Amino acid sequence: MIQIVIDGKYRIVERGQTVLEAANTCGVDIPSLCGLNRSGEKIPCDLCVVEVESGGMQRACELEVYQGLTINTQSEQISQHRHRALNRIMSDHYADCEAPCQTACPAGVDIQSYLHHIAQNDSLKAIEVIKQTLPMPLSIGRVCPAFCETECRRNLVDDSIAIRQLKRHAADIDLEAQQSYTPPKKPDNGKRVAIVGGGPGGLTAGYYLANEGYQVVVYESMPKAGGWLRYGIPEYRLPKSILDKEIELMCRNGMVIECDKKLGEDFSLSSLSQDFDAVCLAVGASSAVEMNYTGSDLEGCYLGVDYLKDYVTDKQYTTGKKVAVIGGGNTAIDCARTAVRAGAETTLIYRRTRDEMPAEDYEIEEAEHEGVKFHFLTNPAENLADEDGRVKAIRLERMELGAPDASGRRSPKATGEFFTEAFDTVIAAVSQKPDLSFMTDELLEIPLTRWNTADADPDTMHTGVGNIFSIGDFRRGPATAVEAVGDGRIVAQAIDRFFSGTMTQLPVKPFNSRKEKQLKAVERQQYQAIQSVARKIMPELSAEQREQSFDEVELGFTNADAIEEAQRCLECGCQANTQCDLRDYATEYQAVQTFNDYKVDVTDDAVWQAVKAKQGNSSQQPRHKFEVDASSEFIVFDANRCISCGQCIQACREQNVHGVLSFMCAQNGKPSSRPELRPNFGPNQTRMGDSNCVQCGACVQACPTGAMVDARYKQQGCVEQLKKVDTICTYCGVGCKLTMHVDESANKIRYVEGANSPVNEGMLCVKGRFGFDFVASDERLTTPLIRKDGWLQPASWDEAIRLVADKFSAIKKGVGSQALAGFSSAKTTNEDNYVFQKFIRRELGTNNVDHCARLCHASTVTGLEASLGSGAMTNDIPSIKHSDVIFIIGSDTTSAHPIIGSHIKQAVRHGGARLIVADPKRIDIADHAELYLAHRPGTDVMLLNGVMQQIIKHGWYDQEYIEERVDGFDTLLQEVMSPSYSLEKVELVTGVKAEDIFAMARLIGTAERTAVYYSMGITQHTTGHDNVRSIANLQLLCGNIGIEGGGINPLRGQSNVQGACDMGALPNNLPGYQKVYNPLVRKKFEMEWDVAELPAESGLTLTEIIDGACKREVRGLYVMGENPVLSDPNQAHVIEGLEALDFLVVQDIFLTETAQYADVVLPSCSFAEKSGHFTNTERRVQRINPAVKPPGEAKEDWAIIQMLANAMGSDWNYQSVADITNEIARVTPQYGGLRWENITTYGIQWPSNKNNPDGTRIMHQTQFTRGRGQMEAIPFRYAAELPDEEYPLVLTTGRILEQFHTGTMTRKTKGLDNLAGPRAMISVHDAEALNINNGQMLKVSTRRGEIEIAAFVTKRMQKGVVFIPFHFVESPVNRLTTTATDPHAKIPEFKVAAVKVEPVFKEQSVHV
Repeated sequence: MIQIVIDGKYRIVERGQTVLEAANTCGVDIPSLCGLNRSGEKIPCDLCVVEVESGGMQRACELEVYQGLTINTQSEQISQHRHRALNRIMSDHYADCEAPCQTACPAGVDIQSYLHHIAQNDSLKAIEVIKQTLPMPLSIGRVCPAFCETECRRNLVDDSIAIRQLKRHAADIDLEAQQSYTPPKKPDNGKRVAIVGGGPGGLTAGYYLANEGYQVVVYESMPKAGGWLRYGIPEYRLPKSILDKEIELMCRNGMVIECDKKLGEDFSLSSLSQDFDAVCLAVGASSAVEMNYTGSDLEGCYLGVDYLKDYVTDKQYTTGKKVAVIGGGNTAIDCARTAVRAGAETTLIYRRTRDEMPAEDYEIEEAEHEGVKFHFLTNPAENLADEDGRVKAIRLERMELGAPDASGRRSPKATGEFFTEAFDTVIAAVSQKPDLSFMTDELLEIPLTRWNTADADPDTMHTGVGNIFSIGDFRRGPATAVEAVGDGRIVAQAIDRFFSGTMTQLPVKPFNSRKEKQLKAVERQQYQAIQSVARKIMPELSAEQREQSFDEVELGFTNADAIEEAQRCLECGCQANTQCDLRDYATEYQAVQTFNDYKVDVTDDAVWQAVKAKQGNSSQQPRHKFEVDASSEFIVFDANRCISCGQCIQACREQNVHGVLSFMCAQNGKPSSRPELRPNFGPNQTRMGDSNCVQCGACVQACPTGAMVDARYKQQGCVEQLKKVDTICTYCGVGCKLTMHVDESANKIRYVEGANSPVNEGMLCVKGRFGFDFVASDERLTTPLIRKDGWLQPASWDEAIRLVADKFSAIKKGVGSQALAGFSSAKTTNEDNYVFQKFIRRELGTNNVDHCARLCHASTVTGLEASLGSGAMTNDIPSIKHSDVIFIIGSDTTSAHPIIGSHIKQAVRHGGARLIVADPKRIDIADHAELYLAHRPGTDVMLLNGVMQQIIKHGWYDQEYIEERVDGFDTLLQEVMSPSYSLEKVELVTGVKAEDIFAMARLIGTAERTAVYYSMGITQHTTGHDNVRSIANLQLLCGNIGIEGGGINPLRGQSNVQGACDMGALPNNLPGYQKVYNPLVRKKFEMEWDVAELPAESGLTLTEIIDGACKREVRGLYVMGENPVLSDPNQAHVIEGLEALDFLVVQDIFLTETAQYADVVLPSCSFAEKSGHFTNTERRVQRINPAVKPPGEAKEDWAIIQMLANAMGSDWNYQSVADITNEIARVTPQYGGLRWENITTYGIQWPSNKNNPDGTRIMHQTQFTRGRGQMEAIPFRYAAELPDEEYPLVLTTGRILEQFHTGTMTRKTKGLDNLAGPRAMISVHDAEALNINNGQMLKVSTRRGEIEIAAFVTKRMQKGVVFIPFHFVESPVNRLTTTATDPHAKIPEFKVAAVKVEPVFKEQSVHV
């Protein structure tokens, strides 16, 4: 350790660290986007610069600490440097932080998020998102001009999303709900706010202020609130009944509205200012602007605003038969469409062209559809009167367009050409202005602009006068309702800050990267790959139905149409925009993004190419653009957002050692220079979905921007704080630590990240990271089921428990305890397994309890117990990096135990370990091996004995170790030195070349530390016990047990196989492998469990229980968390046994294939809904924590078992799972130190006791559990069933990476199922011989049954062997496997069966 100085403070840090690492350790934040990448391949972000005393400015990620180093991490010069670095990054960041539609929306609505929720059929969540910024979706969703749709990027593909109409759809669904969404309200804070004007702006301000706990009174001069929405928008666009309901919803949190109260008459501004703590003027611009041309004041001439208001109030105005409407805005269109409904022939007169009309296009189209005529480039010169003084015609002048005016539109010029047209009603709708009558005699003076609008601060809406604010049309002039809503939310926030004295301290606006400023500048070519999908058209009233009817024209989407339309969203906004380090730094250091000003409307690729060519010699090149890669199931890669930090590549190549990601390379093979420097997934810009990417998601976790994101978690705009829950992955036996990010309001896991632990160091596999959908699956069991009249029907817990207790009691009394049995589970906790075996033994009175370890590692337990005294993995996972040689046999490690596979690949890549792989198929990890041996299935003992012969012959064994610690060497010597194990004989039997066998022997024999890793390729044989003992012989021979980097390491297949064995879920062992036949052991448990006598005879194994059921010797079976119909050998035999039972109880989270045969089904909790402990493959006892609440009435397994025990007459009284943990510690020697409170964050490895509370990393360091190690002569035996003429091929089974066990959990995640379905791997040689093509359906048959499955022809399979995974109910491979078992361990032979493979030819119908 050395001493350095950071920002004036002395720090003690570790030598060899970089300054960046040291600062992080000390809790000092130095900005960095690439600093964790030390592999060298990256473009430095240049943000981590620090000032070194006497050394200038240097990057903290490159500078190593040294004694006396003094640095500063903050200064003006450093900030400027970081500002420039961020500007440089942003100069080629072709990406949108915020979706363009949201940027265009005056109310800032998170459109992308609510469209996502609608697409997921969750309109209620959508309305919650909408109301965060827009509280009036019912109204605005009907009348908004939809600025968002103008900027919608979908326009570059086909047509914009129907954003406005989808907003309205979500609001309609919310309105129809039994309880419409109401946001939480803060406690009353005692402050009173007056709002003058009940239009959209005023109502919005009141809504948000009431939610914040303010007492809000809204004063409205008209009879009803709503403002322009009520008195300016016609009924056919916005039914007033809808507006009334919306206002009622807005008032639910206490906002009070007082109508017919006019400012300047009923009260003054001064009095409001005195009586209230704050006043907001939202009086609008409700007075029409007169045109003042000759005859404009004749009878029959109206102003647009007055005409619309009159139509919904007094109706004093007369609409003639022929109406002229003057103007081009939305008000003019509304007047015209209203006049049409009044039965008038209507013409709209506008002095510019249609393209220049400010009205919305869809409004113009609707007017045309309804019969409104248009006179463009026409201006009224004079209204002509009849003899009664009423308008009868208009003299009109034709116009032409001149040069653009201040607004950018071309100015109309008079042509001097006139014509006259008859009209009996003229409505001028050209503009509006505020009604300032309230200012008369008012003591307070509100500053006004030259347009007579309030001169208020646009950021705070404060007028500069006391406590008075101004919003909406009174501030900005005539505008839209959605703009008023935007003002309303801003003023509510400003008033809130006003009371705390921080009104002018505006919230920092997050940096917003954009592809381009406007849609027209975005390159269409980037969207060419997106399939065109027609926009959904909302149903409307027909033209005939609209005649003289004010019924709402738009009828609303069906839910199905709304979902489909929302799914068209391109999701332009960055999914990481609220969790992006780049955006945070850009905000903090005020980065600036510049854009090329192309001065053209970019409409096609040809224009773009011309622009690029022109810009070619300029100093400012167009930014580089990449197509978004969404080709994979779980990850989206947007290279436009990438900053080339290389952290994803480091995670892929150095940590997980998948080696898929690399930087794009130039023609010379070297990494390209920025800006082309982006990660890719293979040569020629291979897409992720077409690459060898295993979807582990490490790149997503490492990415500091939104370049790599979870394709399923749409977190864009997410401001909710997700609860973080640390727990353990419960797929394979590795036991990776992970963090679940939970939405408590939805009771849903949103995403998962790898957590730091010695087990996985933050790594996860595709299942651990993405395979959690089963937790929230709709198929979860939620209530007990009882079979009645042949069908499983819902029942109460009391009824179900009573029935089970009565049935078990009756069988026990009538037939005897031996007629009852139980299958415990390797997928439930130690505590669940403990109480299960206790129930079977104490309440049912039998040792007939077993679990799936019988099918995977029973031979490990028997074999290693005999050799070493313990069946557990000898070394821990961190020990891997210390190995000199690693020998993998019978384990597809990267598929079945991927994180251990990564640790092994790290040891090879970084630690120089030499890897040997022996497996019948060339598994992926063999590509990293120095030596690969493809031995035939079932020849493991022959191979191992042959290797030991060579080690002994050449004197490579550890004689001193053997003499000190091992017995039986002479016996072993006599067997393995037999001529039967000569290199030539071993080659003949195994198929492995003699030189490879010798090379393997030399590698292992001469290495200082060799570790062996194996799994079910060793254990699932009739010779499984022999295989394990042979491995033990080899490691004892070379002195490799009890040392760092060595050991025998059986990789457990399921999350708690080790724990279930430890807990006594075995027919011959009580907890801690204490034998049931030992009277002293039984006495201890009889005293702990308060029972007179426990059964002394070993019970039936799992396969024997099924046999017993078939013979009617077993009558009742209790299955917890197992699915033997898919997992046990010979499926037909299993089903026969289950059907023969008198009573079957299944306790599970799903209605599994086994549960479908049950008489009672009990719903239990998944790992994400319970507490307890799992013991992983390296004996590490780790805690799981509940992340979500269980569905329906589901209960924890231990609680269900306790209910059953008590229903059978016992008095169990566990108050919590901790009580069970502590009982386990009392009765289980290996767990003696593992009381609930003693188990640490990273878990503890047993054995642990009061003398060894921290546990044991490496077993057998000084002596073996049994005293001295025991070698044994193990002769080679062939498998029980060998290929013959009828069944010429060998079937072997196993796992694939993307699925787990019987698929009960993984197949609920659609992406995992898409990645890996049922396929039979067959060699190229066999496929050619049988005329089989890749993907062709095969019939695979054995003496026990047949299945159909697709062919996967591959060079990785050896000749004569077929591999089929056992995850798939549609191709159940256990229908084919033999029931032959190992004589010691009783484990069935899953790895060798004789099969016949035939191509399936579909019959084609013949037409005669």
